Amino acid sequence: KLTWREGQEPSRPKELEEGRKYPREGGVMYKGSKGILMNDVYGGSPRLVPETAMKAYKRPKKTLPRVQGGHEQDWIRACKAGKYDAAGAHFGYGGHLTEITLLGNVAKRFPGKKLLWNGEAMRITNHGPANDWVKRPYRDGWTLDETA
Repeated sequence: KLTWREGQEPSRPKELEEGRKYPREGGVMYKGSKGILMNDVYGGSPRLVPETAMKAYKRPKKTLPRVQGGHEQDWIRACKAGKYDAAGAHFGYGGHLTEITLLGNVAKRFPGKKLLWNGEAMRITNHGPANDWVKRPYRDGWTLDETA
């Protein structure tokens, strides 16, 4: 379940110690069956809540390759190699993540309305007016070949 909030702090979880604050510039709070993970903007400073969970945490062994030079350089290397999926966050992954994020922006325009998404058709299936925010008509001369 994803709950999108913007411009307001979520209710303070009981597990968050007194005096401990949310990141001032925004961030994310993941509530799971085993606890809470918080981080600030862009995934920085991840912390487990409560602090006792953070102190007990043991880092796992590194099993995934690390990106050298940032994600931009990683993408350029993949392009030069001619392998779209060689990047750590290739379009097959990043496109889907972006789709989910943009749907959050569409949902903000229809508060309290549950929107059902058909990713294959790229349409909201239960609320027609929301589809006006999914894709707008192109101006003459600027259309795309959608069979590609």
